[in-house]
Amino acid sequence: MIVLGIDTSSDAAAVGLVADGVLLCEYTVNNGKNHSVKVLPMIEAVLLQAGVSFSDIDVYACGVGPGSFTGVRIGVATAKGFAQSWEKPVVSMSSLRLLAENVCGYEGLRVSLIYARADELFCGAYDGAGNEVLKPCVMTLEEVISFLQGKECVLLGDGALKYRQEFAEKLPEATVPEGKVHIINGGATAELGYRLAMAGETMPLEQMEPAYLRVSQAEREYAEKQKNK
Repeated sequence: MIVLGIDTSSDAAAVGLVADGVLLCEYTVNNGKNHSVKVLPMIEAVLLQAGVSFSDIDVYACGVGPGSFTGVRIGVATAKGFAQSWEKPVVSMSSLRLLAENVCGYEGLRVSLIYARADELFCGAYDGAGNEVLKPCVMTLEEVISFLQGKECVLLGDGALKYRQEFAEKLPEATVPEGKVHIINGGATAELGYRLAMAGETMPLEQMEPAYLRVSQAEREYAEKQKNK
């Protein structure tokens, strides 16, 4: 089975390709710009380097958020477009779980934190086996600290970096590592997609939907205007 993985939910655009459990090629660009322009050339480059054609791909796996509203839409639309063209199934993946894949060897609690706005964070938590401990949700910084009080865990994502000092002061059992573990990478998108596909978690493309978890700024502003009329 050959799986192409895509995620554009964050500043990083990530593409990866796995064949029968082996990562063939991955491509990650972390500059937060022009995902709509970058992702198609990235996909073509990965396929070219791996010697794989679109007709060879069995499943398209995509991170569906939460994260950037525009970024999530780009990734989902791209995956669904290819799946429709080649009549292939898709795999839907939480972008929070994709972050947790960066420390898959860690046996304790893995907590993914993506900065949302104000003091809010998209949060998801997974145990060492990858089981969901906390369903993806929106929490304030205070709620995250309360939830993690007394728990030994590793914190990942731009939300972990933004509030590193607060976590160090109030969560002594938590670790915020250094390096690229805070960025969703192409390899993780394809490897998790492959495992989920092998576990039978594919779906028709019509069932893949963005997981925004909150309304957009435009929707909030519109609702506010309606209240003030």
